[in-house]
Amino acid sequence: MIALALVMTLAADGAGYFPLPKGLKVKPEAIAPKPFDLTIKKPEKVSLPNGLKIYFVEDHAAPLVNVRALCRLGGHDDPTTKLGLADLLFDTLTSGGAGERNADQLDELLEQQAADLFGSAGDEFSSVGLSLRAEDTDKLMPVFADVLMRPRFQADRFDVAVNRQLENLRRRPDRPEGLASRALAKAVFGATSLLGRESTPLTLKSVKVEELKTLHARTFGPQSVALLVTGDFDRAKVLEKLTALFGGWKGGEVLKRDYGAEPKLERRIIFVPKQTAQVKIRIGGFGYRRLDPAEYPMRLVSTALGSFGVGRLYKEIRDERGLAYSAYAYSGSGPTTGMFVAGFDSKPETAIEAIEVALPILEAKDAAISKAELATAADMAVNSFAFRFDSASKIAWERAVLDLFGYPDDYLDKLRDNIARVDEASAKTARAAMAQGGAFQIIVVGPKEKLAAGLARLGPVTEITDVESWK
Repeated sequence: MIALALVMTLAADGAGYFPLPKGLKVKPEAIAPKPFDLTIKKPEKVSLPNGLKIYFVEDHAAPLVNVRALCRLGGHDDPTTKLGLADLLFDTLTSGGAGERNADQLDELLEQQAADLFGSAGDEFSSVGLSLRAEDTDKLMPVFADVLMRPRFQADRFDVAVNRQLENLRRRPDRPEGLASRALAKAVFGATSLLGRESTPLTLKSVKVEELKTLHARTFGPQSVALLVTGDFDRAKVLEKLTALFGGWKGGEVLKRDYGAEPKLERRIIFVPKQTAQVKIRIGGFGYRRLDPAEYPMRLVSTALGSFGVGRLYKEIRDERGLAYSAYAYSGSGPTTGMFVAGFDSKPETAIEAIEVALPILEAKDAAISKAELATAADMAVNSFAFRFDSASKIAWERAVLDLFGYPDDYLDKLRDNIARVDEASAKTARAAMAQGGAFQIIVVGPKEKLAAGLARLGPVTEITDVESWK
């Protein structure tokens, strides 16, 4: 009995035999939360005399530093016969040695310092990054400079990069999600456009290591690269170091891109036969061009139609009829029209019904977007806004990308106000544009024997067995 009383006394004081610290002996409901801070945190921007832009965001919560280069070069710059060139460049740039160190020596140094060097090519821009301990900043910053300015593109590592990309292409047809998204991009923008084309084994194998060196020498420099430094560092010391390392860097041509004229779309059902348990259904069309004021109503309307839990597609397809686990829609920007996408996965037996439910919603044949729906969509946009800036690296990256695309400095400051200004009239206009005049590109990936007859009810069907070669 004495032991039981002792345990009960200790438990009342805290947790078992280890009482809670004084700071935790507080009833949760008695804690007054701080007001939610939606102030846009901005990086410090510095430009060196040679034009190199540097973004700084200090964060001393952990003894770590991230250095990242944002490069105005990507897959959209690949020559038609060399698709995959950018992927190979950024892969070999970070794996093929730099400066006085060959690939093995660079790997060994980074491993000893517990640092991570990475590179990734995108469509319109690419990045090179180095994550390191704060104490190694002075030692490894020159290494990062070597990677950007003096890569070795070691031949054996180039061969590894080629084989890695070829293996990715070999596995590409095995991914139903990828088949759907690739076919949709080709259907909306055109298979040979910068926005729809894709690398093949033939184009990858045609790339030579010397071409990587030539492209790097032409396009890497202060006019095409921005540096982002975030984490635990002394700003004055790091700026001095970067000035010494990069102050003499020159060049950096920004390649011109021809996206061509906006294609004229007509409604199509494009079927990709694939034995899958879940049919992939993607319905797409044009979104909006960057810096277009239509961005704000388009964003809210797509949220009202396709957001998780409250969007019309979700309610009708998932909640009311149980035709899919989820359904979504979003409208995004791009260098030309951007893209609107609605998507859901359904059983083969219910896929056609799901499409027939979705199309009237997407074609604006049901009720107009209400004021209440707009208010909910605006709340979701504002509530998710802060998560775009919940780390130093996100703050710097967001601003650098916006600058690259030519957005004004006050774009983020005005974003919430511009969203709040969306009314029922502007939403109606946006929804009409999003309806594409019914000219949706409908991609269906699934088993032919269970879908062919039903798809014919929706209109003429184009069957493609090889997304890679489809034109």
